[in-house]
Amino acid sequence: MRAIRKLLTGLLLAAVLAALALAALEGGLRLAGRLASGAWPETREMRFRAELSRALALYRRHPYLNTAPREGARVEAFGKRVTLSSLGYRSPERPRAKPPGVVRVLCAGGSTTFDLLAADDAATWPARLERELRARGLAAEVWNAGFPGWTSLENLISFEIRDGDLAPDLVVLFQGVNDLQPAAHRPFDPTYERGHAELAVRALGFELGPPSWLDRSLLVERLRGVAGRREDDPWRRLGPPPGGARARHIDAAAPAAFERNVRALAAAVLARVGPGARLVVVTQAVRLRREHLAADRSYLGQWVPGLEPDADDPAASGAGFPTFR
Repeated sequence: MRAIRKLLTGLLLAAVLAALALAALEGGLRLAGRLASGAWPETREMRFRAELSRALALYRRHPYLNTAPREGARVEAFGKRVTLSSLGYRSPERPRAKPPGVVRVLCAGGSTTFDLLAADDAATWPARLERELRARGLAAEVWNAGFPGWTSLENLISFEIRDGDLAPDLVVLFQGVNDLQPAAHRPFDPTYERGHAELAVRALGFELGPPSWLDRSLLVERLRGVAGRREDDPWRRLGPPPGGARARHIDAAAPAAFERNVRALAAAVLARVGPGARLVVVTQAVRLRREHLAADRSYLGQWVPGLEPDADDPAASGAGFPTFR
């Protein structure tokens, strides 16, 4: 019995000393970083989470749109600056009522309309379109009504509950890729709830769990680097869990649902604005760049988890969906 107690005491002492040594190394790394830069260092994961927390100030949950812009938000995150008007558009502050003599263009879509990768609001393509139209002598207002993750269904709902109040003369719908997400789900859900709604919430970061102590540890990050272990892309944490079957073709009913949404949007534009209003549909093509093939496949596979990234779907090209090449 005495020998067992002695062994357990020795093990406990060794564990305590090891913990103290690790804590000292962790503290030393943090202190060295503080002395070198003047700020307390953080791991790559914690820096990512801090940026993501700032970016989430742009979004809010919505009972009909799943996720929606947070009106009046001003955010600088991931090297980008985004300002939302009091009406929730990535456009200059303007009254809802259309001034006399003004031609209004409403740009609807997902993140590629919101222009998530633009450096600031002025660099987005809707803002550039407005400058081009005005340079040609047209008294135009271009409203950016796009939002990250939205499909044609959210664009339709958004027009019915808010965008139509702007009385746009022209609606430009730039959409298609995001509709592949629900289209690839088995079984296909024409309401877009399964295979889209939960993925969009996750992709924006609403469901990212709390960080572990490994995520916070500079020592662990350094040891991984010494061991040659490649750091995981933190954005992958926002995607669906790995695994699961992937199809090479979307469900046959999906193109009809996409067409339904687009036709309903066209009807809503005419009903809300009048026969003089127009809808222009610009479908998106998905191209996997040869020089960035691995990164493009990884991103597309994360956003559309039910479909092979290089799938070739003939049914898609005939109904507004992009064709994979």
